[in-house]
Amino acid sequence: MAALERLTTRINIEMTGDTKRYLVSAKQGDKATRYIIAKLLNDGTAYTIPTGARVAFNVEKPDGKHVYNTCTYSGSEVTVELTNQTLAAAGTAYCDIEVRTSDNTQLITTASFTIEIEKSMRNDNAILSANEFTELEDRIAGHIKNINDTEAAVRRAEAARVTAENGRVTAENGRVDAENIRNQNENTRIQQENLRQQNTAQAVKNAQDATAAAGKATKECLEVTKRAEDALQNQEQLEATLNTAVQIRQDVSQMQSAVTAAKEQVERDKEEIEDTIQNSLLASAEQILDSVKSYFERAESLYQSMYFECDGETPFLRVVSPIFIDGATPAVRNMDIGVDFDGGTPTSRLLAV
Repeated sequence: MAALERLTTRINIEMTGDTKRYLVSAKQGDKATRYIIAKLLNDGTAYTIPTGARVAFNVEKPDGKHVYNTCTYSGSEVTVELTNQTLAAAGTAYCDIEVRTSDNTQLITTASFTIEIEKSMRNDNAILSANEFTELEDRIAGHIKNINDTEAAVRRAEAARVTAENGRVTAENGRVDAENIRNQNENTRIQQENLRQQNTAQAVKNAQDATAAAGKATKECLEVTKRAEDALQNQEQLEATLNTAVQIRQDVSQMQSAVTAAKEQVERDKEEIEDTIQNSLLASAEQILDSVKSYFERAESLYQSMYFECDGETPFLRVVSPIFIDGATPAVRNMDIGVDFDGGTPTSRLLAV
């Protein structure tokens, strides 16, 4: 079914001022077909309704009943529906529009205006006038809805709480289980750590023992090696000594033979030397006697031809020929005269003539 066309009356309402009469006219009993778009002005300038505010339409009907209905708005324009109760009684209806903040801390109302409601030709008894408070009903409905929503929210919250509590209990049980597992793991870790420390200490001791054994073995090995080297060296020395001893023995044998031969030669030489010495002594003695005799003869000859002078001068300053006694050897003697006393051996003595 096609809907009826909506009839809209546009009016301008100052926020302050006297009552504006006969701005709107309507027919008694009309329903959902008549609307007013009221532009709110502040001294001729558009009054902008803040977002979130509530706007209501107040009506005192000709029969003294009241209407308090909610309106919609956009910017500074308010849309008012003339409901069936607003138009229930014929006559002059006095109206205004109020604007409230959402928290009801502020309220502002426009100047009043009138609506002339023309009497309908229908039976007046069919039209019953009553108070209409859609604003209150809407607010009450809103509160009821809020209550219902709150109850639903409470139920949801309670269900969520129960779920959360169950989750908390489950989590707590899980935490307890996890704590028990953690304690078990910690005890296991402690046992493993103690075992690790014991194993580590034992491993360290084993390593130290092995190191000491290795050091001892190394020392023994070095000693054995040293003894082996010494033995090898001693063996080489023994072999060299043995060879030397063999050589010495051979040399000694040869030397013994040579000594024996030398001894025999010495015995032979001894006899020859003794004979030579005796012969040499005899010959020397004869030569000495002959020399002494010759010296005496020469001395006597000199005595007869020269005189003796004790001169303290040097040989270069002497003017007479002295008798020179030379104690040197014939090899270094540079004087041909004088008496020569030679201290050499009988075999090496050479007498001057």
